[in-house]
Amino acid sequence: MGRGPGSGRRLELTDRRLIRRACVVVLAVLSLFGCGGSEPATFNVEAVEPLVPAALLPASPDLVADVDCGSPDPDRLGPVACVATISGVEVSVLVHRPAIDGRIRVESPALLVDAADVAIRAAERLEADLGFPVVVACRPAVRVAVPGQEFACRATDPGDRPMDLVATLVDVDGSFRLQFG
Repeated sequence: MGRGPGSGRRLELTDRRLIRRACVVVLAVLSLFGCGGSEPATFNVEAVEPLVPAALLPASPDLVADVDCGSPDPDRLGPVACVATISGVEVSVLVHRPAIDGRIRVESPALLVDAADVAIRAAERLEADLGFPVVVACRPAVRVAVPGQEFACRATDPGDRPMDLVATLVDVDGSFRLQFG
């Protein structure tokens, strides 16, 4: 168990052939992953723009109508500033360059209002006003928290009678006005 001069040889840690083979393996792995290359990876806007809707709104990428990243310098290393149109509202997004696995990360300061939250709050309001429970469903799945954005909602009373409603956002906090539509 001692650490005498022979312990390194028993474990073959001082064998120069083994060290050379390990270096060759490490260099091969690094070259496969592109590490240490002399040229930085370029940013292909045409390939990345179609990926932004699914990264920005994974549950509802169809609500992102357009993504425009302009013409960024393909050799620049940082993230790229883009504009995405969500349900008719332009929002700024920051698109980070693809990771090794090809996935991108997207950030946006835009606040979104979820239709499920609006439906729950609308059902609570209607129940308080009408005196009986209702079930409410709203669409689209999200809206940008901008005054004037609308959700089309349908409330159903205990007798299965539908009532069409419109929930119109009145502020950036997601407060809304509810009207029969």
